[in-house]
This record gives sequence, C-alpha cells and structure tokens, in this order.
Amino acid sequence: MNKLVSELESNLSSMPKRIKTISDLEAKPLPSKWSKKEILGHLCDSGNVNHQRFVDIIASTQVVTLKSYNQDFFVEIHDYQHSFTVEDILQLWISINKQIAALLVNVSEEQWKLECKVDAQNIQTLEWLVRDYIDHMNHHLGQILAD
Repeated sequence: MNKLVSELESNLSSMPKRIKTISDLEAKPLPSKWSKKEILGHLCDSGNVNHQRFVDIIASTQVVTLKSYNQDFFVEIHDYQHSFTVEDILQLWISINKQIAALLVNVSEEQWKLECKVDAQNIQTLEWLVRDYIDHMNHHLGQILAD
C-alpha cells in the first residue's frame, strides 16, 4: 500500500506551490458555493475526520461503523473564508496529511484488509477507504486548480 502513501506524499510536495500561484482563491462563484479557499478548508476537515476513521479502524477488534459528518456545517463553523489566511489553511492541510501519511506507513498488510461499514449495508476495507480519501482529495484539488 506504499503506492497510496506515495500518492499522498506527492500531493503534499507538489500542490502547495501550485495553489500559492492561484489569484482567485477567495472568490465565491455563487454566494451558496464554496470558494477555492473554503474547498481547501474542507480538505482539512476531511483529513481530520478520515484520520480519526483510520485510527478507529486500526484500533478496533470489530467492524467499525463510520459516522458521516455535515461538511457544509464544518466549513461554515470554521469560517475558512474569513478566519484564516490561505497560507494558514495550506499549512494545516499539509500537517494533517503528513500525520496521515506517517500513520499509513505503519499499517501492516493485514491491517489494510480490516473492514469498516461505510453506510447501512456497505462493508469496505481500510485500503478502500484510504483510496477513496485520496480520490476525494484529488477531485477537490482539481477544483482548486481549475481556471
């Protein structure tokens, strides 16, 4: 699963430089839509939530049922648009994902196969969940980098 860790670390090394070159990070396409700055804040929230999920799965002796979270509420309550600089949010995103990468480096082959319940009936593995997390990250990074 080092491929997943490598992909995560690649994002951490390449994306900050690219994001820093974007001039319209705070522009909101519509009042009800997130700015690119808020999308980056959402990625911090997602990192925090998923880090805890990964730890819970690894630590548990049974199948963990994952709790969902209200992502719009998280972005609103953290007020990424007004309470933080882009640099602050970027540093938070890097730190959270470095912690996730450090955790994942220590996951054994058996642990990658640990199961979790992602909705009422859907059982997946830790490997699937990490892949989903990185795919989600890549989707939103694409939104941030889009013109």
